[in-house]
Amino acid sequence: MKIAFIYDAVYPWIKGGVEKRIFEMGRRLAAEGNEVYWFGISWWGDREIEHSGIRLIPCYKPVELYSKGRRKISEAILFAASVKRKANFNKFDVVDCQVFPYFPALFISHQNLVLTWHEFWGDYWKEYLGHLGYFGKAVERIVAANEGKHVAVSSTTARQLLEVGVEAEVVPNGVDLEEIERVKAAEKGYDVVFAGRLIKEKGVDLLLDALKLIPDTSCLIVGEGPEKKRLVEKSRKLGLNCHFHGFTSWEGMISIMKSSKVFALPSTREGFSITSLEANACGMPVVTINHPCNAASEIVCGITCDDTAKSLAEALVEAMERKKKLRGRCVKNVRKYDWDKITRRMVEVYER
Repeated sequence: MKIAFIYDAVYPWIKGGVEKRIFEMGRRLAAEGNEVYWFGISWWGDREIEHSGIRLIPCYKPVELYSKGRRKISEAILFAASVKRKANFNKFDVVDCQVFPYFPALFISHQNLVLTWHEFWGDYWKEYLGHLGYFGKAVERIVAANEGKHVAVSSTTARQLLEVGVEAEVVPNGVDLEEIERVKAAEKGYDVVFAGRLIKEKGVDLLLDALKLIPDTSCLIVGEGPEKKRLVEKSRKLGLNCHFHGFTSWEGMISIMKSSKVFALPSTREGFSITSLEANACGMPVVTINHPCNAASEIVCGITCDDTAKSLAEALVEAMERKKKLRGRCVKNVRKYDWDKITRRMVEVYER
């Protein structure tokens, strides 16, 4: 098959769940003899290159994707227009367009179009964009009305789509179990680890408040974002044993998780969270928030709690105490999310 993926951010120049999904699936599809193309922003330069068997097609110059912690609407529109102008999708058997940031999905048509949903925002648009949220919600509904094949990466997103009349097949994200097994544990570990973009929606404020209730608990917060400076200052004022580190290599993150006790995911909104599954693969229980918009609460093995500092603190303590008992269950949970299995499921969708 000749397969085209459409998404502006490209792995490994940008490291997020969507990028990781395309990369892991794409390289496996290419290894099986498929022609795989990725239309994205030219983070690597202005020429077509091959990376891990995937042909990377530059469609727009590198730009800032975020402004004040939110995805820039202008970037999404310009990228979508560039993709439509540059690409001849008629020569592809399947076009897999990641729905977010929406405009590429609006601009592109193909008889075998797959729309991959990583989240469905609905009323959350008003909270995210204020009065512009009505525009965002309308665009999301227009994309949902597309007659292409809809795929959701979680049952949570599939249920939300069904509420607006869209039937989506669930093909989740995955983890590379063989690669994780090869990584050695770091010499130093932490009681609690968080990794992700440092934006308000990730709930790191709540995590710091919870850590204040657990004296002598070490914590590593890995990530960058507009909230970092304020969070570092808050941690200092609270007197926490909290260490902040910019995004590290994938191997470095796995190494640290293998030496640490508990992974914290205090967000109330998660489309999936590959990093949490990778934590499970390292034997770490995941503490996350019990919320209808948090897909991770249905996917990972660990403990769910309410979104209060007291509840989160109690869950973190319980997870640390039960780590040895939960370890086996965590690793077993991840086996069904191996990328090889997930890619085969996606091929079945493409072939249909």
